[in-house]
Amino acid sequence: MKKLYTVILLLFTLTAWSQDIPMQVVAAGGGYFESTAAGMSISWTMGEVAYTTLKTSTYILTQGFQQGNLFSTSVEKPTSAVNDIAIYPNPAKDYVKIRIDVQNVSGKALFELYDITGRKVISEQMVIEQSEPVDLDLSELRSGIYLLKIVMEQEKFNRIVKLVKE
Repeated sequence: MKKLYTVILLLFTLTAWSQDIPMQVVAAGGGYFESTAAGMSISWTMGEVAYTTLKTSTYILTQGFQQGNLFSTSVEKPTSAVNDIAIYPNPAKDYVKIRIDVQNVSGKALFELYDITGRKVISEQMVIEQSEPVDLDLSELRSGIYLLKIVMEQEKFNRIVKLVKE
C-alpha cells in the first residue's frame, strides 16, 4: 500500500512540474530606450506572446513576457575574404594547384586532405609565398569528394576547402 501511495505521489509531482510554463522569448529583435527627462524606460522584443493591451487617447501598449536577464548571441564577421584561396583545376585529375591570396602570408603551411568519411589521406607540409601556387599530388587517390585543410604555421590562417577528384 505504501508503494502505491508513493507512486501516486510521484505521478502528481511530475504532473505539477510538467505544467510549468517558463516565461521565455526567442526574439528576432528588440532594444531598450531610457529617457531621464521624461522619467521613463522602455524595453521591447519582437516575437513575444501578447497577453494584455492598454489604450489611452494617444498611446497603445501591448504587454507580453519580458525577461530581466537578457542575453544575445551574435556571429562574428569574417576577418578575411571568402575567396582568398584558389584551387584549380577543381575537379582535378592528378595534380591540383593551390594559391593563397592573403597579404603578408608566407612561410610553412600544412596541407591535409580528408576523404568524405573524415579519414586523413594526405598530410604534406610546404613553403608558400603570397600568390604563388603550389602543387599537390592527387594521383594516388580514388575519385571522390575531399576536404582540403590548410593551416599556416606562423599566421592565424586556417581554411577548409572542398576538392573533387575525377
